[in-house]
Amino acid sequence: GPHLATIRERGMSVKSPHGEFRLETVAATDDPSTVGTVDVVLATVKLYDLDNACAMIAPMIGPETMIIPVQNGVSAVEMVCSRYDRKHVVGGLVFVATYVVAPGEVEHKAELHRLAFGELDGALSDRVLAFRDAGQKAGFDAVASQDIELELWAKFALLAGLGPVTTLSRQTVGAVEADRDLWDLCRRSVGEVVAVGRAKGIAFPPDIVEATLALNAQFDPNAKNSLLLDLEAGRRLEHEWISGEIVRLGRELGVPTPFHEIAYAALKPFAEGG
Repeated sequence: GPHLATIRERGMSVKSPHGEFRLETVAATDDPSTVGTVDVVLATVKLYDLDNACAMIAPMIGPETMIIPVQNGVSAVEMVCSRYDRKHVVGGLVFVATYVVAPGEVEHKAELHRLAFGELDGALSDRVLAFRDAGQKAGFDAVASQDIELELWAKFALLAGLGPVTTLSRQTVGAVEADRDLWDLCRRSVGEVVAVGRAKGIAFPPDIVEATLALNAQFDPNAKNSLLLDLEAGRRLEHEWISGEIVRLGRELGVPTPFHEIAYAALKPFAEGG
């Protein structure tokens, strides 16, 4: 759409706490078949577009190509593996608050810029280390993880724990933390995610709930999570893979998830946007 057209015609500008810059020339396309095979595919689309994106990138996948999905939630790796051999897939996640504020203009609103990724078996492979080095050279807090599944679930505890509360209450992250009742609800929400993860065998540290809540202080108190931003903009929601995932896994594993059952049901009418 307009964002792609502007990038092609005039490049892209980025505003960030770490400095502003402009890329005058950006190679961008909406047709992956024109690219050819590549070393790395970083899949950054929303979860509801991931399966379609995986089909589109097929012409870019060669024998040695590494695919890194960095979606919210904990299901992206298996979604990619359902279409490509597991040898191609590396788990990944990002902690970054960025927004397209206008075609060709991106704003980075927080200090965080962490990109973590790792082989599914925990090995520090040459390809993972090479991508880490490339990321660090580009200025990212790029980390090669030896337990990417734990890292994915730790982020999921933050995302699925706080996101539905801020979205249902239509509040910024700072306003939720300042409200005792909403903050207590966040604690219960995070606790449900952790309980489900532990039932799946995720080795969370003992203080995971409080440590997760403490991460909220690293964000701009006026910031809104992506789920709330999508709701306010009338876009499709990822809640099927957030509270919906917790509810499904909870039922499968026999773990009660009363808050997420409410959040899932309450946001379902807005799932398709509009």
